[in-house]
Amino acid sequence: MSKLNKKPAPKTFRRLLSYFKASDVRYVLLIAIIGNLIYAAMDAWFIVLIKPLTDEGLMKNNMDVLNAAPLFIIGLFAARGLAAIISTYCMAWVSQNIVQKLRQQLIESYLYLPSRFFDDTTSGQLISKVTFNTQQVANASAETIAKLVREGASIIYAVTYLFYTNWRLATIYFVAVPIIAFLVVITSKRFKNVSRNIQDAMGGVTQTTQEIVEGYKVVKTFGGESYETDRFHKIVNRNRQQNLKLILTKATSVPLIQLIAALAMSVVVYYASFELKNATLTPGEFISMFIMMGWIFRPLRAISNLNSVLQQGLAGAQDIFETVDQDRELDTGTKIFNESPQTISLDKVSFSYQKNHSKVIDDLSLTIKKGETIALVGHSGSGKSTLTNLILRFYNPDSGQIFFDGTDISKYSLKSLRKNIGYVSQQVTLFNDTVKANIAYAQSEIDEARLKQAAEKAHALEFIEKMKNGFDSHIGENGSKLSGGQRQRLAIARAIYEDAPIIILDEATSALDTKSERHIQAALEALTKGRTTLIIAHRLSTIENADKIIVMDGGKIVEQGKHEELIQKNGTYARLHSIQFADD
Repeated sequence: MSKLNKKPAPKTFRRLLSYFKASDVRYVLLIAIIGNLIYAAMDAWFIVLIKPLTDEGLMKNNMDVLNAAPLFIIGLFAARGLAAIISTYCMAWVSQNIVQKLRQQLIESYLYLPSRFFDDTTSGQLISKVTFNTQQVANASAETIAKLVREGASIIYAVTYLFYTNWRLATIYFVAVPIIAFLVVITSKRFKNVSRNIQDAMGGVTQTTQEIVEGYKVVKTFGGESYETDRFHKIVNRNRQQNLKLILTKATSVPLIQLIAALAMSVVVYYASFELKNATLTPGEFISMFIMMGWIFRPLRAISNLNSVLQQGLAGAQDIFETVDQDRELDTGTKIFNESPQTISLDKVSFSYQKNHSKVIDDLSLTIKKGETIALVGHSGSGKSTLTNLILRFYNPDSGQIFFDGTDISKYSLKSLRKNIGYVSQQVTLFNDTVKANIAYAQSEIDEARLKQAAEKAHALEFIEKMKNGFDSHIGENGSKLSGGQRQRLAIARAIYEDAPIIILDEATSALDTKSERHIQAALEALTKGRTTLIIAHRLSTIENADKIIVMDGGKIVEQGKHEELIQKNGTYARLHSIQFADD
């Protein structure tokens, strides 16, 4: 897997900003911006009205001004409220649109990333990216834009009014601005580092929670309640500590900024007394300027807080973009797989899951003829499943080649290759959908007769017809409403429905009882007739009729032949056979 592309914050920010510039959100965002500008203008205008209300209405007892003031106030707050509703809804629309896009891009990346990526990344982290990080990124970026526009406009309105009214007092007040800017820069790095730690900690919380929920039977059976409680406490405590660090940094920076602004304001009040004495400042101007200077604390505080929000969003965005930018599964093949190959050949194939580690497949050569049933046996870790993973191109060999009729399988497109290989794993994967959707998985059009035939051959029809809605019955998360044997039979029915010319059965009968296994063996014999079949078998009794049995150990082929031949050799296979039947 390629090294993660660490993007500096400016590039991440520009890339995230491109989502807001997209044509489908651009105009809605513009409406939200206009709404925020109007909202800020109404706030500032309310303070500006204090000057004429004081100087003309109160000081000069102008009843026209006093009588008009209530109407102005009502109209002003009505416009402010309408602007708030429009801007809030539009920003929420934009935010949710971006959440959808980010989630879609992540899922599309997951679907096309190589198997090695999933080997190195926990499922909790991957789920957290889709559920937590995307929402955080969109919310943080939308909040940043909304508040930056609204509070930024508020500051601009306030600054313009203050300098227009009395530039001398305004200058004294805004001496504090460079100091405030310096504090914001100092805290920004802290915000970013803590935000990334929160992302990592949240992934740990998600992963551990998923393991506890999915593995509750194992936890209860082995008395792991206390162990899991302690393990979760450590992980969730780290998440708490990181959040507290972020809160402490934010809580420290905001009062410092406010204190500096308050000191500047106190100096302004002192010098304003001289302006009033010299009649270069009216009471109305002083009151409105004083209120404006106090009011500007709110947008300044909001702007300073935006730094932490923005850094959280950028940390999440960088994590998402690193995943989206991962090198996808190598698929340079263009050849279309139209029919079953006459031979499948492995030529001196070697493979290891990590560099500088022992080889799982070691210089292995093997030829499989069309229509043959090949059984792979051996101790756990001998390389049986890895061999089938290489044929399916979940991984590519480190050295050596795999050929279909003399053509390297890398020349075939992955979609074409895998569509012609039916696969049943010992770890059954079913989807939270109907029986029909699981058997005819990913098929846009379903052949009902073929569907029923596949279920019948897999001996799944007998329990499907007893279900309330038959083939339209929902089976729950990973088939939670079914027994282990029923789940296995649905997986086999799926392979039968696919009707692929090559079949791989990875201990496909491991979860079945003896009666079901007999039925399945008969169905599999009918299924594999005329097809090239690879069977990884734990129960040696199920592969006695195989055309060839390959005995593997340490990634190498140590024996091969028919059942009777291998028994007579009295080698590794014979020992495995005698041990298993002795246990039985």
